[in-house]
Amino acid sequence: MPSMPIKPGFIIRTILIFAVVYVPVLVSWIVLKQYYTWPVACSGAGLAAMTLDADIDACTKVGQGIKVLFSRYLVTPAGVFPAHSGIIIDDNQYTFNVPISLAMLIVTAMILRITWSAWTKALAALVIGHLMYVYACVLNQLESYSIPAATKEIVSSPSIAIQLFWDFCHTMLIRFEPFLILSVLIFFHLANTAKRRNGTGQKRQ
Repeated sequence: MPSMPIKPGFIIRTILIFAVVYVPVLVSWIVLKQYYTWPVACSGAGLAAMTLDADIDACTKVGQGIKVLFSRYLVTPAGVFPAHSGIIIDDNQYTFNVPISLAMLIVTAMILRITWSAWTKALAALVIGHLMYVYACVLNQLESYSIPAATKEIVSSPSIAIQLFWDFCHTMLIRFEPFLILSVLIFFHLANTAKRRNGTGQKRQ
């Protein structure tokens, strides 16, 4: 069955709807961002601290970011040394695409009549992506803990696996976030639609 061509009017109408939706989404995000980034940053930092056997001493809001204070003991050939470090997680580094992502989700939901199940899974994917970014960011920096200058030469640099994970999150995951989240939305929408059709077909049989 030949596919229907996309009419120019549909494209123009979609762009206009996106422009109308984007403005209130952007304004709402500016107001609500601080309430979202604090738990995400502290949760991601907590996961990284658990991975490297460190403790979180404080997690506070500082300007456009979250400052997390860590402490742990480093075991080196020269002995055991207490290490303290403060990491600032910039909110804008991983949330700059959120307004566009949300606007795209809303417009797509309006056009395709997306189910709540697909919508919630797309939002969950958005949050998981941000947690992955914070986790990779903190993990990468904690591997380079600040320690006494006399022992710096014997502390290993970040592992290749952590560096690759951080590069993936920083250069690809966040930058392509709107398209990844939109793909998740459409995938689960199509899956739910196919499931409903199969269920209807089986009932008729």
